[in-house]
Amino acid sequence: MSVETALAQLLRMLHRRALNLAALPDDERDLHYDRIRRSCCGAAEHIGQSPDNAAITANSVVEFTRAMVGIIETSHPRSGN
Repeated sequence: MSVETALAQLLRMLHRRALNLAALPDDERDLHYDRIRRSCCGAAEHIGQSPDNAAITANSVVEFTRAMVGIIETSHPRSGN
């Protein structure tokens, strides 16, 4: 698989996750962000990143996902939150 294909798949997955997270109440999201962080950290270590670099990568992915959720919420505000 090419790097471009892998990145495209990753972005599609994060977009789906962000859409699902945006539909959840704020207080139910942290568990999902933790799952994304753990999954990404494990994947980064699996491809050879050091544990420290894998943690940095995973945190960056979570922050990117949070930003996507924020964009989704801005364009589709939820009622009652």
